[in-house]
Amino acid sequence: MYQSRKNTFSFIGILFTIGIQAVIHFNVKSQQDTSFHARIEAQVYASDTGITPFWMRSLQYGQVPLENPGVVVRAWAGKNYQWKKKYDWKYELEATGWGGKQNDFWLTQAYVSGRRGKWELWAGRRKEVYGIGDSTLTGGFYAWSGNAVPVPKVQIGTIEYINFANSWLGVHLTFSHGWMDNQGPIIKGYLHQKSLYGRFGKPDSFISLFAGINHQVIWGGEAKVKTGGDYDYYPSSLNTYFYVVTVLKDREIVPTDTLSRYDDLGNQFGNHLGSFDLAVKFQPKGWEVLVYKQSAYETGRGFALTQINDGLTGISIKNTSGGFIDKITLEYLYTANQGNYISGLAEFFKIKDPHQIEIESYFNNGRGGWQYFGKGIGTPLIIIDRESQQGGGDNFTLNAVKSLYLGLSGRINNTLFWQSRISSSYYASPRNHLLPRLLESDFISQFSGMISFQKTLNEKCSLNLQFGYDEGRRVKNTLGGSLGIKYSLF
Repeated sequence: MYQSRKNTFSFIGILFTIGIQAVIHFNVKSQQDTSFHARIEAQVYASDTGITPFWMRSLQYGQVPLENPGVVVRAWAGKNYQWKKKYDWKYELEATGWGGKQNDFWLTQAYVSGRRGKWELWAGRRKEVYGIGDSTLTGGFYAWSGNAVPVPKVQIGTIEYINFANSWLGVHLTFSHGWMDNQGPIIKGYLHQKSLYGRFGKPDSFISLFAGINHQVIWGGEAKVKTGGDYDYYPSSLNTYFYVVTVLKDREIVPTDTLSRYDDLGNQFGNHLGSFDLAVKFQPKGWEVLVYKQSAYETGRGFALTQINDGLTGISIKNTSGGFIDKITLEYLYTANQGNYISGLAEFFKIKDPHQIEIESYFNNGRGGWQYFGKGIGTPLIIIDRESQQGGGDNFTLNAVKSLYLGLSGRINNTLFWQSRISSSYYASPRNHLLPRLLESDFISQFSGMISFQKTLNEKCSLNLQFGYDEGRRVKNTLGGSLGIKYSLF
């Protein structure tokens, strides 16, 4: 997707001209229905080194290029649900185009969804995040963060939480099947994804408790480069899908695929990752405080609790009445244990992991890195090699990470808003922790920061200004900025 394509820049210019100069002719009939909306926006990027600063390109669903100078144009149209109806449908269509040092054009979103009450079925490519936390100002949820272009899926699940017991209990769940790209060593691979979250406490209670899990599996497919060996093709039958979904290890329940090999039969089919999530939410008058923990896991070792200390810990404080600072989000990402130690919980419950000596090299596996179209799917703070000073492809070499992140947002007045993201991070290679633990000297440091301002000109038009800065040894040192305009058609 990141290779230049003929006439892309000219196409983007035409798209931008049509969008800005002829928006009133977009769809006159749709303007009469307030459930239909459309907008177009353009952003110009530049920096002193030709690399877009880290926090200007991260968590943008792959819509901001790594290299600049250039322009990004996005055109979006969609129909929302009308919640007074028991049955309804919606769609979103969003096109993104790059012109400049990198040239490309693709559909960032393209899906259709139908619902009955709070149950929903949709198919296509859609922007999402998975996990419990502050989705608006986070430095990136651990497993599924909104950093990469959305994976095309078919999904059934609930919209937010379905309430029970006079709204004291809530349940939110999803189940989906997706199709991975062909960028890594495996082509024609599948994605299995599901999540289950529960809430104890009413939506407006002073205190509410949350807990849940998200589970992702890359499975099936075939090797891009065939060697004539056992792993040219991977099991992809419905019988294999049963084991992928259930993670059961008793291979006598249903017959196994004839392509199954030792790893499949003795461990799990496919590569598994996700997070166990816990949170508590406080809602004193005028405030919202959310404290959360996303514990990382990979393969089938999650229940051995050897990875329970790794993951994302955060607190978000929001002033619901607004102000110069209306939200503060502080997060700590730690992934340096990597399943190769005994946690306090494992000791307490006397859980012994037969794979204790093995390292879980987060976001790396035999099927390629945890990426989609060249961007990491999980937290961007575990940096993909292709975006690093060290270079490389779609793996995550320095994935033992310690990172402190601060997000701030607020308003200067009723038409001028600001947001800032700052991170101080340390990176190292995986290391066996049964030997001496990683030392401070084993890590390299990285600082990244960004501040943005958004000025509302009127109910349809707004301007955006950003500045970003990187200094350290993981991503390239750079100072850059962008200037953009967003126009709502209706």
